[in-house]
Amino acid sequence: MATHAEGSDPWAELFLSAALEPDKWPDAIKAMAVATGSGHGQLIGFGPGASSFNWISDIDTSIIPIGAAIDQSAPDLNFRVAADRLPDRPAIVHEAHYDMARQSLRSQDYLDMCSDFDIFDGCQARLVASNDQMVGLALLRNRRDGRTSQDQRDLFGHIAGHAQAAVRLQQAIEQQGFALLSGTFESMDRACWLLDATGRVGGMTPRAEALLSSSRIRVSDGWLASERADETRAIGRAMRAVIDPPGRPADPVALADDAGGVAIMLEFHPLPARPWALPFAPRAIVIARVGAPTERHIQALTRTFRLTPAEADIAIRLSAGQSRKDIASARGVSVETLKVQLRSIYDKTGCNRESQLVRIVGLISH
Repeated sequence: MATHAEGSDPWAELFLSAALEPDKWPDAIKAMAVATGSGHGQLIGFGPGASSFNWISDIDTSIIPIGAAIDQSAPDLNFRVAADRLPDRPAIVHEAHYDMARQSLRSQDYLDMCSDFDIFDGCQARLVASNDQMVGLALLRNRRDGRTSQDQRDLFGHIAGHAQAAVRLQQAIEQQGFALLSGTFESMDRACWLLDATGRVGGMTPRAEALLSSSRIRVSDGWLASERADETRAIGRAMRAVIDPPGRPADPVALADDAGGVAIMLEFHPLPARPWALPFAPRAIVIARVGAPTERHIQALTRTFRLTPAEADIAIRLSAGQSRKDIASARGVSVETLKVQLRSIYDKTGCNRESQLVRIVGLISH
């Protein structure tokens, strides 16, 4: 354990270091396990609509994908979650509560995993609890470790207090990132929403807030959405692409206007993920590009890619979500002629699929 000033609590210093330098969480969790005579320490987070993580010290890493295949937040599968929900449960839940909780499970999946990795016993405490997020600290013990003693649970309870303070501090630091990034985008005069690891909106610029009152874009229960169900589904798919590991830029989502043109183009970009970050940090940016393309946009496309004015008009209509049939009709050409023009557009822009062309038009046109 790290050196510490005389009279200070080494656990406070250890977990404070983890909050300020998150890559030190493994050291803190392992030190807790060693001090309590336990095989493993665990910091875990999950919940409905929440980003999940599961950090366990000194364990076969194959437990992570196996655990991810089980709904570990379900109390009728996971006896640890069920024990946490028992009436009048104490602050430190332990083996006596696990014994009661195991009696009402509907499946052996979690029990089988605990048997395979020899982690039936231990104790746990809540660090953060809300309607859609739970962060907990736990000791996972094997047959050789045996059940926790009262002294071990008392020490664990003391450590859990420092771990809770560290998680809250890291949460505050990570959430501060929303304010910092929002301020950066405000200076750029862009409509922008910042998403956390669950996909919920954690911050927005004034331009984005104004757009909520002047368009059909909405923030519903924390989620970015549209008044149209099909657009909301498209937004959800794009959001998951940038949030779910490894995180990748998603295809833009075009929101059409009443005339069939593009009203708003939403672009989704992942932010670099930090190891050992909790789910509270900004993970993605959504940028709204507002307004239908004008003659200036056509000129930008012709100048950048040497498209003809007709080809630029087709590219812009396609990016607005118009079908090929409608584009051909609007331009007074056959669908076959339109296919030939599209092949030329793809060759000149270097695209090989429609979504790439939509992205390029969105970037060039604004």
